[in-house]
Amino acid sequence: MAKATRSANDDATTPGEDQHSPLGGLVWKAITVTSTVVATRLATTVASKGWKLATGKPVPVRGDYEKERTRDVIAFTALSGMIMAGTKVAAERKAAEYYRQSTGHLPKALEHTKLTRKERKAHKKLEKATAKAEKGAQKLTS
Repeated sequence: MAKATRSANDDATTPGEDQHSPLGGLVWKAITVTSTVVATRLATTVASKGWKLATGKPVPVRGDYEKERTRDVIAFTALSGMIMAGTKVAAERKAAEYYRQSTGHLPKALEHTKLTRKERKAHKKLEKATAKAEKGAQKLTS
C-alpha cells in the first residue's frame, strides 16, 4: 500500500483547527486494541519462558499450591507485570508513531487540547521561525 504524499500546507494547521476525521477515533481504537493484545501475548510468552529459563521450574501460578512457594508466585507476578507494562507502553508508542506517520497528527485521544500561555507563545514563535525559514528557502531556490 503506497503512502499518500502530503503538501507543506497540510502541516500548517493552527492548534484550534480540527484535523481529525470521524473515522480516526475508531481507527485509533482498533490500532490500540490490536497492539495491546499483541503486547500482552508477547509479554506473557517472554515472562513464562524467562522464568523457566532462569529457575528451571514451571510458571508458579498454575494451581499447584502445595509445591509452589509464595515468594515464587510474588516474584513471577512482579516480573510478568513489569514486562507487561513495558511492552504495552512500547506498543502504544509505536502505534501512535504509525498513526502520526499515516495521518500527519496524533490521535485526538493523545493530543493535549489545552495549552498553557507559555506553550501558546512558544508555538507562535515556532510558527514564525518556520515561516521565515520557508521564505528563505524559497528565495534560495528561485
